[in-house]
Parts: sequence; structure tokens; C-alpha cells
Amino acid sequence: MIFRAATHDRHIFCKNNNIPNILLTLTRFALILFCMKTMTLDDIDRQILELLQGDGRMTNVDMARAIGLTPGPALERVRKLESAGYLRGYVALADAGKLGYGTMAFVSVVLGSHNAETSVKFRAACQKIPEVLECHHIAGDEDFLLKVVAADPADYERLVLETLTDIPGVQKMKTTFVLSSSKLSTRIPVRVPAEKH
Repeated sequence: MIFRAATHDRHIFCKNNNIPNILLTLTRFALILFCMKTMTLDDIDRQILELLQGDGRMTNVDMARAIGLTPGPALERVRKLESAGYLRGYVALADAGKLGYGTMAFVSVVLGSHNAETSVKFRAACQKIPEVLECHHIAGDEDFLLKVVAADPADYERLVLETLTDIPGVQKMKTTFVLSSSKLSTRIPVRVPAEKH
């Protein structure tokens, strides 16, 4: 693909006939980036974020009623929050115990090498392991912290011996088993920013 910009008449020429679609895609992408950088949340936006974090299945009509708007403007605000990246998606939260995963553990991982390639390969490997729910790159003596589920301690041992320690670059692991959980939440606090003086 060859582009030539004429600065005098502001035309863009291209040998590819798909240039309208390309420009449309670039325009949409630029608009999303612009919204992410420039959007400022007001009280209604924060209410929407609070409501949808509590109930992602809430209908637009019910949400509009709760925030005091008509359905049209309410839906438009949700779409703007989605485009700006404040709302990343909608999921159903399954019960691990009812699905047979009665054991949860946090696993600290130390890699033998700290170069970028080893780190990238480790992250990619974790993405392919369903039992690894979260993978965090951390500061401190360890390199990564994983949140893992298993059916029981024996199942966890199998996961460690057959899968986790088999990832290239893993040097050492430390496991902390969860006995009980008094709080499990996916809700991010929506705070009003402090005024600048």
C-alpha cells in the first residue's frame, strides 16, 4: 500500500481500493482514543458504573429509571462508557464450589531469567491454563502472583507437577492455600475525584 499526501489540497491518494474502509477504521479508532483521553465522568456516569457493576443484566429501561433519564440518553451514556474503556465487558459470575473447584490458592512464581522473552512466554502459557484465573506481574522477591483453582489438594498437586512447573523459565513456586473467603468482589469503587486547589 502506497500513500501520498498532498499538503496543498489536503487530498490523500492510495493504490489500494479499500482506502475508504481503512480511513473509516482509523477514524473510529482515533475517536475511541479521543474519548478515552477526554471523557470526564459526571455523577450520572458514576451512577451507571455503580449500577452495572452490581447487576450487569439490568435492562436499559430500569437503569434509566434509576438514574432519572429516559432510555435513549441513558443508553447513549452506556455506549460512551464502553467506547471510552470504562466498561470492558459483561460476564456471569459462576460459583467455583458448585462447579467442583473446592480449592483455591495463590501461587508466587520466581522465574530463572528476568528477560522480556521469558516473561512473555510465561504470561502466554498462563493464558492457556483454565485453572489460572489471574496472573499478576508483581514487585518484590517473586515475579508473578497467580490465583488458581483446583478440585482438591491432590488435583492442585497434579496441576503443579504436570502444568505449572512445566512452563519454561519457572525456577521456584510458593503456594498459599485459601481456607475461607469473607469477601469476593469484582466491583471497582467509583470515587469522585478530589478538587484541585
